[in-house]
Amino acid sequence: MSKKLGLPLEYNKLSEFFDSWNTNTDNKNALIEKILSEYGVKSVFDMTCGTGSQVFFLKKLCYDVVGSDISQKLIEIARKKDVNKNIKFIEGDMRKIKLNHGFDSVITIFNAIGHLTKSGFEKAIRNINHNLKDSGIYVFDIFNLDAMSDDIVRNFACYVHKTLGEYQFLSTQCSTIDREKGILTSYDTHMIQKNSEKPEIFNSKFSLQIYSINQLDEMLKRNGFDIVKTYDINGNNFVKETSSTILTIARKKQ
Repeated sequence: MSKKLGLPLEYNKLSEFFDSWNTNTDNKNALIEKILSEYGVKSVFDMTCGTGSQVFFLKKLCYDVVGSDISQKLIEIARKKDVNKNIKFIEGDMRKIKLNHGFDSVITIFNAIGHLTKSGFEKAIRNINHNLKDSGIYVFDIFNLDAMSDDIVRNFACYVHKTLGEYQFLSTQCSTIDREKGILTSYDTHMIQKNSEKPEIFNSKFSLQIYSINQLDEMLKRNGFDIVKTYDINGNNFVKETSSTILTIARKKQ
């Protein structure tokens, strides 16, 4: 993704702890599947699959699914999880990767597009268009710039404490917002302790490019898509002023 915006440490340096940070996926996966079912989707290309949360969920429901991610380490973890070796995982950049297979749907979940600059996202949209069948749908989520009040940004603060075998993993995060540029910046502290040894501490920050619904509509239209439906992250109808996330369903133009 974009070096300008950056990536969380758990994408590469701390990839073995990625799944500890990646929480509360069940409800989101169920919502995605509900959407795919409503639109008659049978084949799915998850172009930002991480360690495979959506891929494994959809495969169990008999979808024809392929996963890709820009992080080689996350793809390696996904392949190790695939004990039956029946899922195709590919290391690839959503702006460039092309498969000779027209998919019913492409998905990029967990604010994945936010790691791209605006120009990078437009390039990704055009590439997604290439990977879809005629009238295929693109499903993605991103934080909603119009709703980024001080209270919402303050409530993004979080704390995670998990035990993984002989390790315990503690992580905190707080965020700030530049509303003019649409940049949400998160500040992370990770503490990792093996048994009772001295813990390692990692501090980092990364930024997400976030959008208003009007900006998304314009960018998608310029690059061959029409928005057909929007939700908030809980599956309720999207409300421009109050929904913290925009879950978008966009259809490829014929």
